[in-house]
Amino acid sequence: MGYTTLAILAILLYTILNLYVGLGRGYKKEVVSSASGYFLGGGTDYFILFFTTAATWFSTWLYMGAVGSFYKNGIGFIAGMLWQLVIMMFMGIFGIKFWIMANKYDYITPADLLDDYYQSKALRLIVAIGQLIFCIPYLMAQVTGTGLAVSTLTGGIIPYWGGVIYAAVVVGLYVYFGGFRSQAWVDTMQGIMFTIILWVSVILMLLRPEVGGISGLFIKLAERTNLLKYLTLPNYWNWSMYLSFFIIQSFGGFFAPYVWQRMYAAKNGNIVRKMSGTLGPFYTLVIMLPVMLAGFCGAILFPKIDNPDNILVATMAKYYPIWGIFVVIGIMAAGMSTISSILVSASSIISVDLVKKYKPDMTTVQLRNLGRYIVLILLAVAVAFSMVKIQAILILVNVALAGFAQLVFPVIGVFAWKRATKEGAIAGLIVGLVLTIFFTVVIPNPLHTMAGIWGLLGNATVFFGVSLLTNSIPSREIQNKFTILQ
Repeated sequence: MGYTTLAILAILLYTILNLYVGLGRGYKKEVVSSASGYFLGGGTDYFILFFTTAATWFSTWLYMGAVGSFYKNGIGFIAGMLWQLVIMMFMGIFGIKFWIMANKYDYITPADLLDDYYQSKALRLIVAIGQLIFCIPYLMAQVTGTGLAVSTLTGGIIPYWGGVIYAAVVVGLYVYFGGFRSQAWVDTMQGIMFTIILWVSVILMLLRPEVGGISGLFIKLAERTNLLKYLTLPNYWNWSMYLSFFIIQSFGGFFAPYVWQRMYAAKNGNIVRKMSGTLGPFYTLVIMLPVMLAGFCGAILFPKIDNPDNILVATMAKYYPIWGIFVVIGIMAAGMSTISSILVSASSIISVDLVKKYKPDMTTVQLRNLGRYIVLILLAVAVAFSMVKIQAILILVNVALAGFAQLVFPVIGVFAWKRATKEGAIAGLIVGLVLTIFFTVVIPNPLHTMAGIWGLLGNATVFFGVSLLTNSIPSREIQNKFTILQ
């Protein structure tokens, strides 16, 4: 049996597994009978919520961009391990509060909570549009990456456009019918799958005689490269870039809508607490450790390569071509898990924040149906735009987490600083988003500090300043509503 035949068979089996889990094991008619059940899953247990949250973070960059960064820039990307610990801190501080409030007041989107506190339709609109501005291009990027993976795996027998349509159809089927619950179950399967594939790949790389195991790896790095490049923070990863990257990834990683809403989706508050203590070590030791080792092994096996982001695939293609099939399947799984998460989240934002708020008489079934239609529309848009390269889309993808991070100050206003006003929240968000994009496009990363930091600084200044100059402080009744005793 030839390589291409095996590759196509692997895609077929992977597809069957996705649909079996998504439309069989994960689907529950009674859950998706309401809008809340469709968008949030009707109460998710720890194991499934753990893996759907993990899989949502791990897009195609896990196998490509992250490995490539370790290959190119050395240990500096260790920030990728440490920022997760801050996200877990946020989950422990804010995540449980999100769950409590959503459980009491049936919130579906992040803007539900913020609007309820600040009593501002304008703020809801800005939050919703801001999140969509970053979610939808990121969705397009994952569709594109999955399409490329399918085309590469089949040697072009399935062309790029065919791979894009394949990803849209498969993900669309289980998300359209099963919503969050089906998506979360498939995420769990995909998360377990790409974690195992990643570890086996790294072990195979370490076993190569050119590498010589863990000890051999660092000896060879010292012999063939400047070891300080890999074990310190020179060049690209100076301290200002390191710290700014760390902050943006930490804040943006938690306040992204598809992560925020997973706090709403927990079956109970203890699940959120448990996740805040376990996701960090999992991400650090089970995911980022092998990613780092893969990048370092690549530096030994391929001292020079045109595209470092392709180092893992290139290694398998040269030394273990059959296992290379599984690696590309792992890339597909990472991409498709992110696609499905963004679909559900973006669909809920459009349905709840941009339609229902202005059509409050919609029934829960009508809102659910609207969400389903929006899933199909979003996929059609993603497929259409994946056929062309638009620079603005790439820019928005690159600053997505910096954009999501801007929500930290309105949230602080809800739970920690009672002098916050809706004018401060609105003005701060607008300034933060504008500065982030400005320092990405016009004056990239001034002082070798990521653009999102300048956005956060501007946001903070305006948020606190405008709040102190305005008087629309939420009433004592609303403030008491958001005073959570734990």
